[in-house]
Amino acid sequence: MVHADGSVIKSWDYLRQNGLQGFIDIWPIPTAVAWKLIACFGAFEAALQLLLPGKRVEGPISPTGHRPVYKANGVASYAVTLITYLSLWWFGIFNPTIVYDHLGEIYSALIFGSFIFCIFLYIKGHLAPSSTDSGSCGNIIIDFYWGMELYPRIGKNFDIKVFTNCRFGMMSWAVLAVTYCIKQFCSHCFLTCELKAWCVQVGMLIGP
Repeated sequence: MVHADGSVIKSWDYLRQNGLQGFIDIWPIPTAVAWKLIACFGAFEAALQLLLPGKRVEGPISPTGHRPVYKANGVASYAVTLITYLSLWWFGIFNPTIVYDHLGEIYSALIFGSFIFCIFLYIKGHLAPSSTDSGSCGNIIIDFYWGMELYPRIGKNFDIKVFTNCRFGMMSWAVLAVTYCIKQFCSHCFLTCELKAWCVQVGMLIGP
């Protein structure tokens, strides 16, 4: 889509003319920069999830009698993430436009990395489930895509679902919105109304 200026018709025509090889030629290859950005952001969000204080919240009791316990520090993580990201840019420590410039490589790395991560969760569900809410249906494909565990965790306190969905995932929405604004402002010295409206929508979706 990027190579065709966002046009679905142009993308279809390109793929129809060039086939699989054409798709491979334009597919962004994960780079060391992309992996480094993902690793730093993931480690930062994991640290916030574990270290920031929060109210103890108990989830529903499962059919096996297990009740998950969470630490509700999502709003604090959201605030610290945005303040830190903007501060790094403001004081010249990190330029967020790097994220935009390597976005294709980051998405590509995330696709491959997510597949590897799912394999890890599949093996973990078989060998070291976190609770009684786990098991196999007997079909490896369904087990892989449906999941082996209801509440997968690493150790006692690091909830994997909270990390992937609410920390790494949802925090990245806000970070990317800020990244797009900074990139557009640095390139054109103004922000379009469309981008402003989109940022407001993102903030309303994941904000407190």
